[in-house]
Amino acid sequence: MYICQVTGSQSKAGEKLNKIVVQTREKSYTRWVRNEETNKWEEVFVAKGWEIVREIDASQEGVQQWNGWTPEERAIFLKHLS
Repeated sequence: MYICQVTGSQSKAGEKLNKIVVQTREKSYTRWVRNEETNKWEEVFVAKGWEIVREIDASQEGVQQWNGWTPEERAIFLKHLS
């Protein structure tokens, strides 16, 4: 059981938890490789992607409510949630 952060209600036993991603950031993924000529470790770019910074817990009712809001209403809600 959990508390929905959108509606503020407690879930029923066995109810599915939904996660809503509210903030992400860009991330560059690298790895370390040994240069055979210099015999030193070098950091090599592998890929670019996204990383989740913040997410909120929501029930199905909370997800429906979240999807019905405008971006401005979502921003106001998140400001008061912090």
